[in-house]
Amino acid sequence: MSDENKPSQMLRVPTPLIDAVRELSRLHRQGKTSEVLSGLDDLIFTLEFSSASPKNSAPQAILEICSRLDNLESQFSGSSNNNEVSSTKRLNDLEQKIDSINNRLTQFAEAIMLLQSNINNQPRRSKSYNSNSYYKGQSVKFQPITEESLASRLGVTPESLRKERESQPAPLFFAWSKRKDTSGIGWEFNDKTNLYHPIT
Repeated sequence: MSDENKPSQMLRVPTPLIDAVRELSRLHRQGKTSEVLSGLDDLIFTLEFSSASPKNSAPQAILEICSRLDNLESQFSGSSNNNEVSSTKRLNDLEQKIDSINNRLTQFAEAIMLLQSNINNQPRRSKSYNSNSYYKGQSVKFQPITEESLASRLGVTPESLRKERESQPAPLFFAWSKRKDTSGIGWEFNDKTNLYHPIT
């Protein structure tokens, strides 16, 4: 609602002046306040000095109307300035919150990468069923596999596997696949080979 359409303060006006006050209000809303005040000053001057009758309540009511119009005009301008300041403050607060969220997301991504690096650098114990099958201290090496093979290994459908890979960043997909893999192996997708490569 614009300032012009906001309801004015209630004011008691003599019954004969109601129509005149409505007209004054309409002119004020059209931005003709200064012309209205000038016209009222002229009318008051004429009524006061051309009439021999004692002062009645009409000039006083008109003066009060003018005073109220001035007060309303100053309140509207002050309210507009306060709204602008409030909007600017809210916008600044929102920008600060967005920056804070971005910083936390960056820290989270860095923590995931660091965790992945630590996992990759840790020595893994090979699960050997035949001690003669491997050199001493050498871990099992897994080969890249297709989407269907990995889906079967993780116990999901190829569609579910693809959805998981496409809906989250590589570090999160790696952690997800590592949790699903019975041997605790994490996997990452290679765009060049279209295969899933193990990270041990």
